[in-house]
Amino acid sequence: MICIPIVDNNIGTALKNAKKALEVADIVEFRVDMLKEVDESVIEEMAKFPCIITVRAYWEGGFWKKSNDERIKLIKKAIECNAKFVDIELREEKNKELVKFRDEIGSKTKIIISYHDFEKTPSYEELIKIVEDGLKIGDITKFAVMARGKEDVLKVLNVINKYEGEIIGIAMGEEGKLTRILGVHFGSILTFASMEGKASAPGQIDVKKLKEIWELIL
Repeated sequence: MICIPIVDNNIGTALKNAKKALEVADIVEFRVDMLKEVDESVIEEMAKFPCIITVRAYWEGGFWKKSNDERIKLIKKAIECNAKFVDIELREEKNKELVKFRDEIGSKTKIIISYHDFEKTPSYEELIKIVEDGLKIGDITKFAVMARGKEDVLKVLNVINKYEGEIIGIAMGEEGKLTRILGVHFGSILTFASMEGKASAPGQIDVKKLKEIWELIL
């Protein structure tokens, strides 16, 4: 699957761009933390799309600086609305509470437990632990780490291959672009691509270019 992040700060524009993105992608990620204003009605509208709903905390590289209770409330609303996926950080203390909430209300939402490192790629052993810890909590583990060389790319692809179908693995930055191209071939559930120059993380490849590359090599 290809996922295009929706990074607009206005809900009207975000919904409009989501419709446009789904003409070329399988799913979108709504970066709720990047909106200037958001309430539960916004989440209801987003959940109608095939999407990941993410309210990324500032301490995990996101833009949400309001109260964490308000953030958790928005994520719970997404779960109530049966959003296809929600993204919750591995370091979020209430991640297990959110999974329990999903189970108690019988929601169909799949929960992605995510980890980010914008400085480096941890060791292979550390990545394995991150994935295992995430899978003990949610349905899917996602990690996005910063690649500093070819060795980091190989580490990421090896981990993806080990957890095929249960993982979203990304090496960010210019050095990590190969993981965005080959990740799904090795077992990543999806890869993130940009549209019209709008990206949510370093190294994302334009969706049209990515599809051209796939046609050539896969």
